[in-house]
Amino acid sequence: MVEDPEVSLFLEYVRRKMSFEYDEEMGELSVKILKALLERNETVSDESLALILGVGATEIRRALHAMHRMGLVGLIRESPDQYRYEYKWFLNKDFIRKFLIQHINNVTSKLMHRLNTLSTTTLYICPTCFRGYTLDEAYEYDFKCPRDDTELVQVDASSEISFLTNVIKNLRIEK
Repeated sequence: MVEDPEVSLFLEYVRRKMSFEYDEEMGELSVKILKALLERNETVSDESLALILGVGATEIRRALHAMHRMGLVGLIRESPDQYRYEYKWFLNKDFIRKFLIQHINNVTSKLMHRLNTLSTTTLYICPTCFRGYTLDEAYEYDFKCPRDDTELVQVDASSEISFLTNVIKNLRIEK
């Protein structure tokens, strides 16, 4: 299966998010589950996913429930007979596109805020710990970092503004 860039970005996000929230194995398992759901393009039970991937059903369920809480997969509850339920999972394909657009908008918003700060304020940075300070804060600390007593350096606002403007322009094109 050839992945398009949107799916690749989405899968990488899921791998990192699940690895961060749980562990590395959960991140890798989540990606395998999502790839299986994409390939099947239908609702699949957790037992079937366990057989397809060769992983225990308990681990599959744990990953599916975590991804469901994040809105990455959907869940359908079917009743094959009147005494039991069967849960089937599907990949919410619309979510992938909406998620990426929302993520790009969030990043763009943060970059716009940084751009606004750079154009209205003189900023200083500590070359050791990379913590930033406004001009007022730099005066207050006598142009030395309060954490490690390193001399603060003024940020080259013009080059950073042009860099951020380029990044924002490229992100808007991607949407």
